[in-house]
Amino acid sequence: MRLKGGEIVVRVYELKKVIKNHYVWFLLWLTLVFMVCSCFFKVVNASDIQVPYSDILSEDEIQMFNTEFFNGGTDNMNNMLLTSEYEKPEQIDLFQLFYNGISSATEQITTEEIFLLTLLDSQAPYLDIAKITINEMDAFLQENLGITLKTAQKIGIENFYYLERYNSFYVVRGDTNFDWCTITSGKWQSDDILLLEYEKEYDSAKWAVTLRKIENGYQFISNRKCLETESDKNLEIGNDISEYKTGIINTDRVRARSSADVEASPMFALNKGVKVNILGMENDFYKIGIVVNIHEEAVEMIGYVKKEFVCLEK
Repeated sequence: MRLKGGEIVVRVYELKKVIKNHYVWFLLWLTLVFMVCSCFFKVVNASDIQVPYSDILSEDEIQMFNTEFFNGGTDNMNNMLLTSEYEKPEQIDLFQLFYNGISSATEQITTEEIFLLTLLDSQAPYLDIAKITINEMDAFLQENLGITLKTAQKIGIENFYYLERYNSFYVVRGDTNFDWCTITSGKWQSDDILLLEYEKEYDSAKWAVTLRKIENGYQFISNRKCLETESDKNLEIGNDISEYKTGIINTDRVRARSSADVEASPMFALNKGVKVNILGMENDFYKIGIVVNIHEEAVEMIGYVKKEFVCLEK
């Protein structure tokens, strides 16, 4: 069907009218598409240059734990939370924890209390007396361990003297169980769980304390001796494969790195209980190897792991 000249003019006019009416909407749509594309490319570019987050504590952070969180003075109760071994907060030894008392209560011992304690222990007038009220003990446990005296397993509670009239526990002592500690390393196991490895001044064993980050500080989750390992001095590894030793990873999410440096790129991660071959030593690291099956083919992966994350096997 043919259109006459007048009809063509009318059609063109109507088309221009439609375009004019939708022109603004077309520009808005085009602008929106441009903005989305721009944001997409910005996100991609940003992800390419992000610096990986390190879950290993820096030297400054370790120093903070050594000088501020722990130690500082013999009245630091954080050190007292390291006096016994426990897998979970409820298992803490209350007698060891409060052996030196809480200063505010200890300074308020009356003559009558000393007299009553003398009936229980003849050495009370001549030795130091540590006092802990029930309320103070309960408040301390809630703040620092997230438990109450009622929910605790009450390990060591039988070693206290208890005066019902004062609703308090007492320790008659001539010594102290306070011990200084030195944090040697630390790593975040998750966003709020921190593992610190440390040594005590009067204990040759290596220890690991686990903390939970809370709004106003940290709560203690566990305090354990590290599994006994061979002395590093006795570890001699030759070039012969028959002399290689094996080890067990003692912590979850341990990163094996490309070289013996905490800043080196992570190659792969190992969980607690994985057996590895010890291929050598360098600085504070073991060079380890592990055989994994990839598409039904055995492949040996090699990396460097800090010594404290490996328990040696003969």
